[in-house]
Amino acid sequence: MNDIILKYLQGNASEKEKELLLDWLRADGENKRAFSEIRGRWLESGDAPVSDPEWVKRAFARFTAGVEAKERARRQSRLSFYMKVAASVAVLLVCSLGSYFAGQKRFFGSSTTEQLVMNRVIMGKESKGAVTLPDGTIAWLNANSVLVYPEHFSADKRFVRLEGEGYFEVVRDEKAPFFVETNGMIVNVLGTHFNVKNYENKETIETTLLSGKVEVLLSGMNKGIILKPNQRISCNRQDGTYNLAEVNASDYIIWIGDKLVCTNEKLSTILHRMKHWYNMDIECKKGVRLDHRLSLTIRKESPEEILKLLALISPIRYTIEGDKIIISPK
Repeated sequence: MNDIILKYLQGNASEKEKELLLDWLRADGENKRAFSEIRGRWLESGDAPVSDPEWVKRAFARFTAGVEAKERARRQSRLSFYMKVAASVAVLLVCSLGSYFAGQKRFFGSSTTEQLVMNRVIMGKESKGAVTLPDGTIAWLNANSVLVYPEHFSADKRFVRLEGEGYFEVVRDEKAPFFVETNGMIVNVLGTHFNVKNYENKETIETTLLSGKVEVLLSGMNKGIILKPNQRISCNRQDGTYNLAEVNASDYIIWIGDKLVCTNEKLSTILHRMKHWYNMDIECKKGVRLDHRLSLTIRKESPEEILKLLALISPIRYTIEGDKIIISPK
C-alpha cells in the first residue's frame, strides 16, 4: 500500500490503485493516520515541488475531485452510501480530522543548505479551531481560513500570513515583533490580542484590537496607524481608503466560541451577534420590531435553520442572498 500512496502523491496512480487506496482509507482509522505519516515524510523528503506553495492544496483538491467522480459513478450503481463514507474520508484528510490540515513545505534561502520549513493550516468550510505557533502564540482560525507560518521563528522577527479570519493571542517578545501579513495590510505586534479579517470575496480588510497595541501598515503608506483597544480599522481593497472606528471588540471574536447564547435579548442584539457568528451582512427593512425580546442558543446550526426559528417566534420574514441576510416585518 505504501507504493500506491507514493504513486498517488506523485500523481501517477491508476484508477484501480486510487480505488484500492480509497477502500484502504475507509477500512480503518489507523490507515488514515498511516497515510498522513507517509505524506509528511514524502513532503519532507524534497520530492514535492517546493517552488509551488499551492501544491499541497491542489494535490488534495485532486483527491477530493476523484472521490466526487467515483461517488457519482457508484450512485448510478446503487452504492452511493459507501462513497459518501469515502468522500467524508477525503474531507477529513483535507481538514485534518474535521478541524484543519497542516502541511509542511520547504523553501530555500540564499544558501542551498539553508532551508525554512513552512507550515500551512487550512480550515474547511464548516470548521474552526486553534493552533499554537512555535513561540507559544495561539491563533484561532475561522472557517475558510488559511494560516502559513514557519516551523521556527527567527530571533528578530515573527512572520505569519493569513487568508480569511484569525484571532491572535500573541506572546510578548520585544526583541522579536510579531507580524501578520494579508493582501494590502500588515499588522505589527509586540504582545496583544487582536482579530484580523481578510476574506478575498470581501471588499475590505479589517483589524480589531482587544488589548495591547498594534501598528497597522497599509499599502502605499510610509507611516503605520496605531490602534488602541476597542478600535477597528477597515481598509478598502480597491482604492486603499480606510476607516478607523470605535467598537466593542469582544463582538468581533464571538466566532471563536463553541456556542452563542442569547437570553432575553432584543432582536437587534441577536441579529448583531449573528452577523459576527456567521460572518454575514444583515439588513433590516423598515418596520422590523427590533426591540422584540427572545432567547436562543446557536451551536452548529446553519443561518437558515436559526432564521426559520426566529421567523416562528418573532414577527419577521427573511431572505438570504449570498452572504447577505435581509430581514423584513411579517
